[in-house]
Amino acid sequence: MFFFKKKTQISEQKVRELIQRLEAAYTEKDIEKLKKLFHPDYRDISFLNHFTLMMNFQIYNIQSEIMKIEILGLSEDEATFTYTRKHIYTCVNKNDENGENPSNLTSYYIQTNREANSIWITRFSKYSELFLDNEGEILPHEKAVVPSSAQFFENMKRFIESFQLDGFKPATYLLYNDSEFIGYYPEIERFSYKTTEKFTIDYFVEMDAASVEEHTEIYIRENSLEYSDVIEIEGNYSIIETKFISNSRLQHELVLSMLAPDGFFMIRYLKNSNSPMDQQLRQRWIDQMAAATSYLNPN
Repeated sequence: MFFFKKKTQISEQKVRELIQRLEAAYTEKDIEKLKKLFHPDYRDISFLNHFTLMMNFQIYNIQSEIMKIEILGLSEDEATFTYTRKHIYTCVNKNDENGENPSNLTSYYIQTNREANSIWITRFSKYSELFLDNEGEILPHEKAVVPSSAQFFENMKRFIESFQLDGFKPATYLLYNDSEFIGYYPEIERFSYKTTEKFTIDYFVEMDAASVEEHTEIYIRENSLEYSDVIEIEGNYSIIETKFISNSRLQHELVLSMLAPDGFFMIRYLKNSNSPMDQQLRQRWIDQMAAATSYLNPN
């Protein structure tokens, strides 16, 4: 008589067990166990950098708490999901304490695939990181997201103060070459990968066009839009309105582009409710964008 081993299938329970093993390997400082959760072709990602892991594990002990897991897509062979976890770091040697606190609350977008009888992580992307104080609480205001390596937040700061962001919280900050990005999400969606609305600012050292007018034309021409309208355009700024389809949902967006003496800025408000934003909301954001242009010249 032959007995066949039951074929492993991806399920919500398997996803939760995978994340629990991931966090356990990290807090146990077991690099090899950590790497074995990732597909062999995907073990060169920055998260698994051996030197960085060794440095962290030598200096700190880590406490982990899984805050949230959200399944975005699931089949027998693959899963797409997000998870948010809190890491509290304490120095192994008290003499190593220097006032720096790497404790954080971070969210990841993850894809897993089944091959033979194994389930592997094939994508592992951080999309939000919030910094914590010594008590494990999220730091206030933009301190929650702006890393110490940020170069251009001060350039963006004067424009942020122009907008009423009641109900929004800083949720993510991204660093690129000669560019930085800050995103504000509704407070109840702060850890979500997809949000119903968001306010964002992109900063660029240079504008990739000869003028704001040319930039605006390129933006409208090169994006797949259902609708576009130039609401206002002057020599160094433009406000445009666009509608487009993403993931079968209607997105309604207002975009302020500004060329200032200290760089190029794109400020966006996006409504992702599969319907146009109401007229009152639309006008409120347009008015705030127009008012922000008075801060083009840094003090």
